[in-house]
Amino acid sequence: MSEETSNQFSSDLCLLILRVSAGVLIIHHGFEKLQDPAGFTSFIIDQYFSFLPFDHVLWTYLAAYTQIIGSIVLIFGIATRPAVIGLLSTMLFAMAFHFQDTGLQGAPFAVVEAHNYEYETSALYLFIFLVLAIAGSGSLSLSKLYRDRFPQLLRAWV
Repeated sequence: MSEETSNQFSSDLCLLILRVSAGVLIIHHGFEKLQDPAGFTSFIIDQYFSFLPFDHVLWTYLAAYTQIIGSIVLIFGIATRPAVIGLLSTMLFAMAFHFQDTGLQGAPFAVVEAHNYEYETSALYLFIFLVLAIAGSGSLSLSKLYRDRFPQLLRAWV
């Protein structure tokens, strides 16, 4: 195996690990929203995002299903970029919520009560999804099996 091939495989393996771990870890956030959609809507959407149009429970369901379906397709590497764009949007809202709720909490150098920055997890997910939006799923994904069947313009999105 040449050095270039070895480097490519290492990069693809890193993308696989990042995709699978992020997908497995974020999927429960979607299930949590479905456990009590009215509660999430009332305590989060109504209070912090009252400007959103339509019935606010629709936004709760949209976020929940984005996190569930987006996680599944991310894990398998199917349409990774569209999935992470959806997941990125949920993390932008999560970061906005945590910033409005608790502020920066002295980040990055302060030590907060309970040693837990409220928005830190959302920020980490956001950066993971940003990397995946730029890099794509890599060759260790299901999309590798069918990507060549699409026109060149669409290949980056599948």
